[in-house]
Amino acid sequence: MSTQHDNKDDHIHPLARPFLWLEAKWLKSIMVYVLGAAALLLALIDVIHHRHEYVEYATATGFYAWWGFGSFALAVMGGWFIIRRFLGRDEDYWDKDAGDD
Repeated sequence: MSTQHDNKDDHIHPLARPFLWLEAKWLKSIMVYVLGAAALLLALIDVIHHRHEYVEYATATGFYAWWGFGSFALAVMGGWFIIRRFLGRDEDYWDKDAGDD
C-alpha cells in the first residue's frame, strides 16, 4: 500500500527551487533596512552637497525627492481618474449579454 503525502515542495517547479531563499523573512527585513539606510544617506548628501542650478527653487533641500514623488502621484492619480474614463468598463460588463439566465 502506498501512502499519499501532500508535501508543499512537490508543487514547486525544479527551476524555481534555487530561488526559494528569496522568500525568506530575513531577506525582506534586510531589504527594508538597506533601502532605508540608502534613503537617509542620500538625504544627508543632499544637505551637504552644494548644487549649481539654473533656477533658484531647485537648490532647496529635497527638491528632487519631492518633485519625483509629486510626479509619481500625479501619474497614479491620472490613471485612476482620467484614463479610467476611457478604458474602464462597468462592473457587469461581461455579464450583460451572457444569456445564462
